[in-house]
Amino acid sequence: MKKSTRTGWILITLALVMGVWIFTSHNSQADKTTDAGFVLSDDGTRLKSYQGSGGSVTVPSGVTTIDSGVFANNTSITNVSLPSSVTTLGSRVFSGATNLRSVTLGRVTSIPESTFQNCMSLTQVSIPSTVTSIGSQGFYGCAALGSISVPGGVSSISANAFGECNNLTSISASNSFYSSYDGCLYNASGSRLILVPPGKSSISFSSNLRTIGAGSFSYNRNIRTVSVPNSADSIEAGAFTNSSVSSITIPKGVVSIGSQGSWRPSELYGYQNSAASKFASANGITFIALDPGSGSASSRDNDNNDDSNSGMTNNDDPDQPGEDDEFSNNDDPDQPGDNDGGEDDGHDDTVASGDARRGGGSSANGGSGGSSTAGGRGRSYNGKDYTPKTADTDLDPRYAMCGVLLLLGIFVMVSGNKRKLTLVSRKKDDK
Repeated sequence: MKKSTRTGWILITLALVMGVWIFTSHNSQADKTTDAGFVLSDDGTRLKSYQGSGGSVTVPSGVTTIDSGVFANNTSITNVSLPSSVTTLGSRVFSGATNLRSVTLGRVTSIPESTFQNCMSLTQVSIPSTVTSIGSQGFYGCAALGSISVPGGVSSISANAFGECNNLTSISASNSFYSSYDGCLYNASGSRLILVPPGKSSISFSSNLRTIGAGSFSYNRNIRTVSVPNSADSIEAGAFTNSSVSSITIPKGVVSIGSQGSWRPSELYGYQNSAASKFASANGITFIALDPGSGSASSRDNDNNDDSNSGMTNNDDPDQPGEDDEFSNNDDPDQPGDNDGGEDDGHDDTVASGDARRGGGSSANGGSGGSSTAGGRGRSYNGKDYTPKTADTDLDPRYAMCGVLLLLGIFVMVSGNKRKLTLVSRKKDDK
């Protein structure tokens, strides 16, 4: 046997042996099952699945990582306690566990995508101080959840993290990124309203309010009447999209109103020649003037208003800073990092909650901060994608090494045979 052929077969055999060894070692790691039904990696640090009988469940001490979907759609578990050794959760860990009532989260660093989605019986969850982010649909559809407390280290909350939590009436927060007032979520200075909990039936605003943020009312179906305070100067695109607000009063000080999609209140109170009157006219909304002696006017009778193309319609005009095309028909989405480039007017789209850019300072006239969106997977209130990474395992790199050895063996054999054929051909030509 030629040397090249022998070398090629050695490499191919080595690749196959390594592949079988890696595959076998992976299988053996998944076979460590405790009496309580926990399937662990062979070193006991990763919880791969759960096959127990349910009820109150305590994850074994020493586990540091829980894989994606371990308890997903498990209707038998009622309470779960994670040890302090757990720091990493995969996505959807408890998703669809409809009878889960309470959870202790150990010392996890993030609540990833859909962690508690549709846990309809969940009434109690304590978010540990180690958490820094709450991912897309983290608590989406937790219909029994009444309140939530955001710990001091959280710098990113996805826009739809608490969507369809129809009994959620209070979110409390106080750190360098977020604050709360009357149970609603604001940026740290209180100048930008971020989220009105879906379960609230009435609202009073922070005295520092300047901006009603995009998507802030989107999941609330209970509040029918809103009176925007005089301190406000802007309403971002999509702030009231999908809301049930049917009557709204907008003061003169509001100079910017973004597109609100299909939202059409039955009546809008405001002042003639203001942003409110122009918005009503452009969108066919009944406008009731508050100007002394001006009487009432219906925007439906003012279709020829010269100001109907004022940039507050569903057109292709440039967005106002802070507007999000997810809620409008505009064709010019904001770029990450867009801001006014000048005076701080509360519409910076890039910095978490609007205060970190200025060193965390809090002021009634402070910037309103990051863009809040509704329904977008992986989006967050600070305008960046902070959907936490899951604990899913990637392809073992040793498999790549096996592939390289296999290809190298084939190459050596083919090149050796090619040289042999070339020499034979030359000898025939010489004859």
